[in-house]
Amino acid sequence: MPSQFFGLMIGYSGLTAAQVAQNTTANNVANINTKGYSKQELNTTAAEALRTYTTYGMAGAGVSAKSIDQLRDTYIDLKYRENQTLLGEYTKKQTYTFELEDYFNDTSTVPGFNKIYTENFFNALSDLEDDPGSTTTRTAFLGRAQSLVEYFNEMAITLEKVQSNLNNELKDAADKVNSIASQIASLNEQINVIEMKGVVANELRDQRALLVDELANYVNIETKEVEIYNYDDPDNPTGAKRYMVNVSNGYALVDGYEYNELECKAREQKINQSDIDGLYDLYWKNTGSKFAPLSENQSGEIKSLLELRDGNNKEFFDGKGKAVAKGATSITVTGPSSDINKITISDSGTISISGMAYTYDSWSYDGTTEEFTFSGLKYIDSNGKWQNGLLDAVAADSTVRIGQSVNYQGIPYYQSQMNEWVRAFANTFNSIMEQGYDLNGDSMKGISFFQAEDLQGVYHDVEPNESFGSAGGTDFTYNNLTAKNIKLNLSIRNDSSKFATTFNSEAAVNSDSNDLVVALSSIKTDKSKMTFRGCSSSEFIQCLLSDVALNAQSAKTFMTNYTNISGALTNQRLSKSGVDQDEEALDLVKFQHAFELSSKVIQTMSEMYDRLITQTGV
Repeated sequence: MPSQFFGLMIGYSGLTAAQVAQNTTANNVANINTKGYSKQELNTTAAEALRTYTTYGMAGAGVSAKSIDQLRDTYIDLKYRENQTLLGEYTKKQTYTFELEDYFNDTSTVPGFNKIYTENFFNALSDLEDDPGSTTTRTAFLGRAQSLVEYFNEMAITLEKVQSNLNNELKDAADKVNSIASQIASLNEQINVIEMKGVVANELRDQRALLVDELANYVNIETKEVEIYNYDDPDNPTGAKRYMVNVSNGYALVDGYEYNELECKAREQKINQSDIDGLYDLYWKNTGSKFAPLSENQSGEIKSLLELRDGNNKEFFDGKGKAVAKGATSITVTGPSSDINKITISDSGTISISGMAYTYDSWSYDGTTEEFTFSGLKYIDSNGKWQNGLLDAVAADSTVRIGQSVNYQGIPYYQSQMNEWVRAFANTFNSIMEQGYDLNGDSMKGISFFQAEDLQGVYHDVEPNESFGSAGGTDFTYNNLTAKNIKLNLSIRNDSSKFATTFNSEAAVNSDSNDLVVALSSIKTDKSKMTFRGCSSSEFIQCLLSDVALNAQSAKTFMTNYTNISGALTNQRLSKSGVDQDEEALDLVKFQHAFELSSKVIQTMSEMYDRLITQTGV
């Protein structure tokens, strides 16, 4: 049976609920421009009715305010984050591929390969063909040749700078992931402290969701939240929850209050011949295991940075080793390519033999057998100490690899393409020149027009790729020649009379003899003299530009698509959890009226009780 003041209590419950609803609406309006804020609404239910045991049934007891809930759709959140991971990947690729395209293109202010090589270099060679004895013509050609060398030198340095920028961005991205993981773990603890008291920490949950959204730009993530139960009373939850964020095929980045960090370790050895020093590899700090986001089912900004920095288009050293006994300090390997100009391994580095990591301090190549020998093999034992030789015997046809397959055309790919062209061109040009005689009648045998500069700045003649390696010595082969170190023979550059124009020693002093110059001119289009990827030497830049242009266009297309999807998902999110000022204004009016009506109920009931108590008493 309800009390005599039951009506006042019903009015009071409506008054309280209306006030809470107004406060919730006011909070929504105050956060209308707050990034990541989710709209909140009061969840009300009818209060538990009283049984009156009368014919008219149970007596309503007013309204109960159960909770203030966030309006979020976890499915849309999941789709949004999956899309953000792909958007982060292709946005970064679009930025850098368009930058590379600008570097390789000819512009009105900065001449590129077509202008320097196809036009200027061969126009000057044509002038020399018409007047081979003219000092002026010879000097002009040497100037054009110097411009060609400087073009490749500058392009190589530019690619190194891009690789350095990518390397620095990779470290920044890893630091950002660590920072976000730390903040999520801290928020997990704060949320549990509050929610164990029976209160939902909506604002803190919004902050955590915003951090997870940001994290999704860098790596693939999976989130999971489970109840924590009392061990002694498993049927009753404690109110605390365990929130987890997993990345890279299920590895735990955040687990409750704990989080794992990524660590950047600079490589002690280069993988590719033209890599810069100090490229970072990513490891999990707590276990030391390598972080591997390059698998096909992974995406995100970190993956794109690694692909752009290390992408080799799957072209890496993947050979077969000969049988070697345990403890041997060298191994002979059949290489992946018979074209030695395509080999880009560094002088010393890390090599994988049957899945075991070793370091080598030098390598050599036998042009007769087309085999490589890697020497000075070492490994780190379980105690962290260096040991010489192989840990175990190696069977015949064992897998021997340097680096890994990265299915993208990144900086190493474009470096190797330039190096391959430079080697083929210099080899062809020098081979023709060595058959000639200069204006003084001296033979050019053994003299390279295009030379290689060593680390001390000394220029070296370049010898054919027959048998060579990195074990020392003074011989420079075309494998040592790169886009960065190719130089013009200083002796010829300073004395144009030393440039050969004829194959005839007796006619060398005849300024009209130009048969060698005619042979040099044929390099431009004659594929029997030189080819690059099945094209003539002059079509080199078209090959590279087609690669980078396709990558740039692909990145732009995907970025546009994922940007559009992101916009659609954002609109879906806002339709569910966004704060609309018109809607909130209507709610304020609605709850104000509810408050006023509840006040009217209390006023009416108060007047009834006043009349009943004060005026009907005996």
